Amino acid sequence: MTAQASFLVAVMYFLGAVYLTAYYHYFRVDAFSLGFGFAELAMQSLNLLTASAAIVLTAAVLTARHLAGGEPVPGQGRVVRAVDRGLRAAARAHLYVVGVGVALLLLWPYIRPYEWSGPALLGIGVLLGQRGRAPDAAAPPGVWSKAVPVFTAGLLVMWALSLVTGQLAAGEAREAAANLPRRTAVVLLSTARLGLAGPGLTVEDLGSGVRYRYRYTGLRRLIERNGRYYLLPVGWTAGAGPTYVIQDGSGIRVELLPGTRWR
Repeated sequence: MTAQASFLVAVMYFLGAVYLTAYYHYFRVDAFSLGFGFAELAMQSLNLLTASAAIVLTAAVLTARHLAGGEPVPGQGRVVRAVDRGLRAAARAHLYVVGVGVALLLLWPYIRPYEWSGPALLGIGVLLGQRGRAPDAAAPPGVWSKAVPVFTAGLLVMWALSLVTGQLAAGEAREAAANLPRRTAVVLLSTARLGLAGPGLTVEDLGSGVRYRYRYTGLRRLIERNGRYYLLPVGWTAGAGPTYVIQDGSGIRVELLPGTRWR
């Protein structure tokens, strides 16, 4: 139980790190510079849990459990026996699955955004090959006949999952940028000019009679970590929009306001 839980947490950490790296890379921010902890990275993997992902994950776990279970148990239902026959047929054809996976890897530039299907099929083919081994095979279970194929299949499946995770994160980042006006609005008040300029950003000189003389509006908050505000101008674009990093201090006051709401 402890080993399985540790493995699950490690997978969650990996996928969470991939997700945050891809998400903030879209805004030209290094996710690891934000200082996320282990638990925060692991929790970010929950962003992958959609209805379709839950169905696929459940089917994959049940299939893997069945593959590891060996011979079917007498008294199983008709559906279970049909699934078992299908898995046996797929196991006998595992080399074809591997071949299709290799072909998709060679066609990598032409199958985007489905390039994850190549390593996924390779991993599935290797796992099916383990089920397809004859019980009286000459090679006894050992490192090269069992551990190495399973480890290789695991790496291939993780590669596929990382590609899917990166695509999902990039898609959500694009959606966030498209709805940027709805994010939390930020007003910067500073005692000195900050030299900020960007699409939709305005600066006002309130005069020498006030402490915070310069007022910047038209900003949206991306994230705030450890006293640093990562801000985007409301007209930000992926091609040329700047991402500002503002350190909170005595010469700056940050005000957070609701973003634009659609009727």
